[in-house]
Amino acid sequence: MPLVSILVPVYNREHLIARTLKSALAQTLADIEVVVVDNQSTDRTFDVVAAMAEHDKRVRLYRNDENVGPVRNWIKCAEHATAPYAKILFSDDLIAPTYLEKTLPHLLAPDCALVYTPAMVGHEDWTGGVHYRSFVSDCRIARDAFVRVATHMEHYTPVSPGAALFRTADLRKHILQGLPGVQGYDFLRYGAGVDWLIYTLTALNYAHVAYVAEPLVYFHAHAGSISIHNEDNQVPTGYALAKKWLCATVKGL
Repeated sequence: MPLVSILVPVYNREHLIARTLKSALAQTLADIEVVVVDNQSTDRTFDVVAAMAEHDKRVRLYRNDENVGPVRNWIKCAEHATAPYAKILFSDDLIAPTYLEKTLPHLLAPDCALVYTPAMVGHEDWTGGVHYRSFVSDCRIARDAFVRVATHMEHYTPVSPGAALFRTADLRKHILQGLPGVQGYDFLRYGAGVDWLIYTLTALNYAHVAYVAEPLVYFHAHAGSISIHNEDNQVPTGYALAKKWLCATVKGL
């Protein structure tokens, strides 16, 4: 059994997926699997990944019977994972070769909820601005402080799970398909809000969150990204609804 599953949900990324998978396979921590779940792509994405899987058996490729939307495909990835720790890597993003080497040791502590790093966001690989640079050096953040800051301060902690390493069991438990009592918003379509809740709901069950100060992930900003496209301003709406729901759910928040 591998130690870490790198989870890559993908749909129609034939021109980007190879570079993403190469960044995953280049990890200095060798004990990994790369789980790719193709969401019924209509381009050559499946063929590109299949060819890479033929050359590197760490790549495990699956294909959904139908397009289940982005959030359900995250869940499919987590279901296929066989390692105790998991990292979501979106199909247009990259991770540094030392990502797992530098984050996993923190998560081996049983009272640590997750580990996250700043993210570089730009239009060309590993160029652009650095986001979520919360502190100047590696540190631990107490559970209550992290959840309150994540809820009440914009852009201080990540929203995309692509910046963090989790336990696989926590991903399976905390990727929600909807929020009880919240009607009229399609979380499954946009992923906004339920992605952020993976952080906060996981953090609530442990003593602290770990932070590694080096930006070890790269988020590719392009027109095909859900967050960049932001159809009808639905992305910020999702986050606002999720934060309101969490404040109503968690006493004292």
